[in-house]
Amino acid sequence: MWDNRYLVGIMKSFIPPFAKVIVLDTPFKRPAVKMVDLDGDGVLELVGAYNWQSENYIIVLKYSYGIWQVIDIIKGKGYNITYFGVAPITSRYKNNLVVGWQVGAMWSDLSVYEWTNMGMKDLIEGNKYYSMIEVKDIKSTQGRDGIYELALWIHDTGEAYKVEIYRWVDSKFTLALDVYPYYFKKVANYYKKLLKEKDSTTYWYYLADAQIKIGNTQEALKSIDRALDFEYPYPSREELMQLRDQLCEYEPFSI
Repeated sequence: MWDNRYLVGIMKSFIPPFAKVIVLDTPFKRPAVKMVDLDGDGVLELVGAYNWQSENYIIVLKYSYGIWQVIDIIKGKGYNITYFGVAPITSRYKNNLVVGWQVGAMWSDLSVYEWTNMGMKDLIEGNKYYSMIEVKDIKSTQGRDGIYELALWIHDTGEAYKVEIYRWVDSKFTLALDVYPYYFKKVANYYKKLLKEKDSTTYWYYLADAQIKIGNTQEALKSIDRALDFEYPYPSREELMQLRDQLCEYEPFSI
């Protein structure tokens, strides 16, 4: 285990004067600095994030022939960092750097970096905004494969979030639908807990959505009916009725 103070000390030798090493707030306070093999050569690189003149940067250092050398500096986004992690996203044999650039009180902009011959490349084209993220090898219908997925929780209203899960396939990020039946059990439990505290048409709708993705059609129909009980159903009475009709086509609902 590398001591963070030691790593920060090395990093400060290579960043501009008055630049500040970014400190992550969650899950606990710690500097945004890691030792990780990014290029797959078996040798760990030092990667860290800092703020200089109100701009965020990532620096990558490599130890070679007894000295540390800068091998890349990347200009980031936003005004802070909410997530700074490493996981095998594109290959089980090589790590990727996953960064959440904070752009709002509840919003981050996602970057997933891969080491190339030209340095670090962001695999996210444009902007991908989210509110919370979970990076893990999620169980699918075929089990776990050693490749990590990105579960993005995207804020809607109150404590409701739309959840999307992505996997790197054929040089692009696509929805990992095969893990939905497993991951959305967690999402369903999240909304069940919320509904114990507050009866909300929005939460009933999102619970129904999670139950559909799990494959629990009967429970989803019940949740839709609960969402319809409200004067102003979410997202609308028409959309809920349409969703209900679609489900009933595949599994008739008995009263």
